[in-house]
Amino acid sequence: MKYKNKLLTGLIFGLLLAPLSAWAGDLPPTDSKPLSEILLSVEQQRLGVFSEAEFDDGLWELKVCDSGACQKLYIAPRSGDEIRRRRVDLDETPPANAKPISVIVQSVEALGLGVITEVEFDDGFWEIDIHKDRRKTKLIVDPITGETKR
Repeated sequence: MKYKNKLLTGLIFGLLLAPLSAWAGDLPPTDSKPLSEILLSVEQQRLGVFSEAEFDDGLWELKVCDSGACQKLYIAPRSGDEIRRRRVDLDETPPANAKPISVIVQSVEALGLGVITEVEFDDGFWEIDIHKDRRKTKLIVDPITGETKR
């Protein structure tokens, strides 16, 4: 009987902690390179225009589009090394006169609002998800001026 109680207690405890560990797993490690530095490094390769950057499953997933084709790059957060890449569907991209994504992200990082976990270009604006103290904030950033709205 004690075995069943311990098993049930362990199962309940695990289910209660699962959301917390899942949330923590979606954050880059504290000793990661800044996202702006990783983006700048990839921008210098001139692979195309960014449409998205998302931290998922321990890697930065960067979506870059060029000449009607897109690819997703998987980047190690600590080293900035590319792990792999694959082709993906075409996505909306910022206008030609937009500021580089690395500049946009660097300006948001400078605000000190928390950890950026996702940057996505949608409906003509950058949408940036920031986590701090288990709270999520979304910033809307104009791709041309770099002005933020909350």
